[in-house]
Amino acid sequence: MKLFGALKALLKTGESNQSLNEAEQKELNHAIVELMLEMVKADFVELYAEKTALSDYLSKELNLSKEDVTRYIEEAELRTDFSISLETQTNVINNYLGISQKLELMQHMWALAVADNEVHLLEHHLFYKAGQLLGIKKTQLDEICQSQNT
Repeated sequence: MKLFGALKALLKTGESNQSLNEAEQKELNHAIVELMLEMVKADFVELYAEKTALSDYLSKELNLSKEDVTRYIEEAELRTDFSISLETQTNVINNYLGISQKLELMQHMWALAVADNEVHLLEHHLFYKAGQLLGIKKTQLDEICQSQNT
C-alpha cells in the first residue's frame, strides 16, 4: 500500500534539516506510532482494518518480526495509556519534523481513520486536535480530509 511506503520513508529518513542519531530516531518513531495508535483507539473500537493497517506497516515496511511488532505496539499502548494529552507525542514530532513531513503524517493518520470506511466523531476530533498541536492550519487539514474522501 502507498500508505505504508510513505510512512516507512517518513519514519526512517525524517526529511528534516537535521540528522537524527539513533536515540532521536527511536524517540520520533515511538511518537509517530503512539499518535497513530491513538487514532486506532480514538473511537474506543479497535477495528481489524485499523489494527491490521498499523501492524502491517510495522512488520512489512520496517521489516520487523511478529514478536517485534507485538512488542513495539505493546510499548506504544503502555505509553499512550499514561499519556493525558497528545502533547507528549506532538512535542517530539514538532522537534524533529518540518511542516511538509507533518502534513504527510496527517495524511497517514487520516488514512487510518478511514481504513474502516467510517470516520467516528472522536477520530475526526483527534485528527484536528493533533493537527492543531503540530501547527497545521485548519484549511490544510480540511484539504487532507477532502482529498481522501474522493
